[in-house]
Amino acid sequence: MNRHKVFDLNKEINTVGLKKNARLRVALIYPNSYFVGMSNLGVHVIYNLLNSRNDCLCERFFYDPHKKNYFSLENNYPLNSFNVLAFSVSYEMDYLNAIEMLLKSGLLKLREERSALPLILIGGIVNSFNMRPLAKFADAIFIGEAEESLGEFLDALSNYPPIKTQALKNGFLKSTAGIEGVFLPGFGKGENIKPLHIKNINRYPASSKIITPFTEFSNTFLVEISRGCPWNCNFCVTGAVCGTFRPRSLDSLISEIEFGLRYTSRIGLLGAAVSDYPFLDGLLEFLTKKKANISVSSLRVETTGKNLLKALAASRQQMITLAPEAGSDSLRLRLNKHFTNGQFLEKIDDAKKCGIKKIKLYFMIGLPKEAGSDIDAIIMLVKEAGTILPIKVNIGIFVPKPETVFAREEFLNKNVLTSRFKELKRGLNNRKNIQINCVSIREAMLEYKFTYANESIFDRYLK
Repeated sequence: MNRHKVFDLNKEINTVGLKKNARLRVALIYPNSYFVGMSNLGVHVIYNLLNSRNDCLCERFFYDPHKKNYFSLENNYPLNSFNVLAFSVSYEMDYLNAIEMLLKSGLLKLREERSALPLILIGGIVNSFNMRPLAKFADAIFIGEAEESLGEFLDALSNYPPIKTQALKNGFLKSTAGIEGVFLPGFGKGENIKPLHIKNINRYPASSKIITPFTEFSNTFLVEISRGCPWNCNFCVTGAVCGTFRPRSLDSLISEIEFGLRYTSRIGLLGAAVSDYPFLDGLLEFLTKKKANISVSSLRVETTGKNLLKALAASRQQMITLAPEAGSDSLRLRLNKHFTNGQFLEKIDDAKKCGIKKIKLYFMIGLPKEAGSDIDAIIMLVKEAGTILPIKVNIGIFVPKPETVFAREEFLNKNVLTSRFKELKRGLNNRKNIQINCVSIREAMLEYKFTYANESIFDRYLK
């Protein structure tokens, strides 16, 4: 799929109203394609947060490798005309895209070389475990959930005298030093700054603000039903840095969904594990009464029940996604995932009986203490699953992440990874009911490099 394909802004529904005389002109930059960025609920949340302010005009920018310069989607304003550049970085590989966007716009300068504006702000989950890679360019880095801290930061900026000199900029930044969850690279090392987690997430609804067919969730109203994760898998950043499991109240979700149903009947439920939501039966009952078509972001083998599977099948969602991660019970247990191959196959059988037509599975190779027998176990498990329903298999590569239990584990040798991919393809290619896709080893190696990078990682782009 070409994720940089042409999209039609005229087909966007519920675009936020714009203000041409606002004091703060903010470029919201997602350094990946429109397709990926508009599939990211965080973009919608920040876009709405900024444009709900009377003092702020926010316009969107997305990465496109074919562009020679960047102009906003809303009014075609050049990126270098905005006084605040707010990057939302979700993936390590997007660092390079962010650098390229700044370079093409003539804005790739060290923080101290920008005498005044624009201010460059960096947010996104990657900062919660490593705030260093873009620190030389950033004036402020938002660690954790940014709704509260970004609002407080912009309040201070709106009330501050116009920033026309470096001295005024430094004075403003010093005035924001007490905002929780904000790292100011020019004024501290940041070691003591912890990710900010909003205690009462019902105060900050998180749902689609613009509905478009050109996303992973075509013409779907997305709504976040919870934050954090209760499972704490040993390899996973979500459980490590995204805070305790916090479900939204059923009443708050119903209010958001009723708004979304004005525009589309397709409702997408998002969360680290949708099937863990404690009020799921009541939510499904409401959605069924409204004749909504439901899709979900992720399911846990342990908690996915038949009511949810039936609701998804009734919504014509033909495929569900499960993540066994490992093919053997013993290796999966070391990941802190507590279900067996037998339970996993039973869940696929339940899905078939409830009307699901296809299963997408996620596995990883290169896991700590992985042996050749664990690769054989993936092949055997997928073959068994394929006798129940057609299977689409995605094979990823384990990349150790800071803050997780596996943070100090090794990244597997390229030659070993290549050999294991070949073995998997040999065992699963040309099998009835089975499709296999393997990620790029090169990209995984870059991801590992960027995951543990420091401030000097992109110095060569400044020469």
